Amino acid sequence: MNYRLRIIAAILLKEFQDIKKNKNLLVMYFLPVLLTIIFTYFVPDMPSGFALNIGLLFLVVMMGMYVPSMLIAEEKEKKTLEVLLFSPAGAEEVLIGKGLLTYISILIVTLLLVLIVGLEGRSLIIIFLSTALISIFSIMVGMMVGLLSPDQRSTGTIGLPVYMLLLLVPQLAALSGAGVMNFLASLLPTTYYFKIQEKAIAQALQPGDLALEFAVLVISIFVSFIALVFLYRKKGI
Repeated sequence: MNYRLRIIAAILLKEFQDIKKNKNLLVMYFLPVLLTIIFTYFVPDMPSGFALNIGLLFLVVMMGMYVPSMLIAEEKEKKTLEVLLFSPAGAEEVLIGKGLLTYISILIVTLLLVLIVGLEGRSLIIIFLSTALISIFSIMVGMMVGLLSPDQRSTGTIGLPVYMLLLLVPQLAALSGAGVMNFLASLLPTTYYFKIQEKAIAQALQPGDLALEFAVLVISIFVSFIALVFLYRKKGI
């Protein structure tokens, strides 16, 4: 176990060094912060919690999915993934190491976003916990996009429809209230994450109010994990 942890830690350190050189990925780290600052301080008359909603959704969808997909596709494109796999690291350690960097980054940026908007207390804990859960789902979806993509450019073609679906539909459903849009939104875990944010920011929670939303997030993690394992066994890295 300690041996595997050392391998994962080494991969995590390698990814951290690599990501500092990738401007496209660094932009994904700063955009959620920039959006939250703009909507908090420079756009007047925004609904309560709007800035945080936008920042967090962008964070978990775009950063959570785009970054791991690009990391995997970049390794495949540069033919460096084979070197990793011929090292003592197995495919599982490689995927965990790559996903862990994104996961830690999301949690750090989440804390920064809630500090920007001044959220505290119970609401902060709820949003942090829900973000920790939805991020696992997002990262595994991003890994699947990376496994399906032969190179970095393909990640946009394959992943963009998925990213936009998970990012925009929850917001459009909340605004329009149309039957078809609501039905589509009800199938997406990001919708339930969006609802958790709204209820937490409103600070009008009763025991059990978020049971359904958190249950959906947990189920989505299991479903995405099964899908990732199936795809990995079928296509490999």
